[in-house]
Amino acid sequence: MKAKHLILLLLSVALLWGAGCTKETVTPETFGNIQGQVLDGESGDGVSSVNITTSPATNSIITNQDGSFSLDHVTTGQYSITAKKSGYESATVNVKVREGETATAQIYLNADGSNTSDYFSAKVTAWSETTSNDSTFAEVEYQVSNTSDNTNIQEYEVYFDIYTTGNTFSKEVGDTVLSAGERNIGDFRKYVRQTTIDSVIVSGTYTK
Repeated sequence: MKAKHLILLLLSVALLWGAGCTKETVTPETFGNIQGQVLDGESGDGVSSVNITTSPATNSIITNQDGSFSLDHVTTGQYSITAKKSGYESATVNVKVREGETATAQIYLNADGSNTSDYFSAKVTAWSETTSNDSTFAEVEYQVSNTSDNTNIQEYEVYFDIYTTGNTFSKEVGDTVLSAGERNIGDFRKYVRQTTIDSVIVSGTYTK
């Protein structure tokens, strides 16, 4: 009986040792690229010497004379790209980098105090892509804010650009009366054929 118990004990130890020594599967890193351009929100011209940073962090770079920039060989995944320059309000867009592909990012900067709707802001807070019957849809959530202490917005419109591997798709949303200090969350769904989405941005706004 003692020999039998000893054999069982040795088998148990061997099984535990084998389980503890199992090698973990390591997924290799994959890489893609980001190319983009920073544009003046009023004139549409490229803005040079804009500081570009990302989250998760990659390299901090400065835009070229025409507002263009590129980030090469970055790990695949979702990135927030922020553009900052003195005299402009900073802006952020989100892109998805896929293995061996180049994601497109276009960022519009508005000059500080450039118009009467400075207290109105709109931004994309989240986006994803879904497929159904071989068709792709952009699922977008956005936020609009009135930062004024005493001025109501009687009507507003927000214009979105959806950048894909094949085309750029546009979407317009709007509503009436955004009271002083009010913040609203909205969402929409946009058919983008059979493409892969790179990024979704706010390309412009209108208020009165």
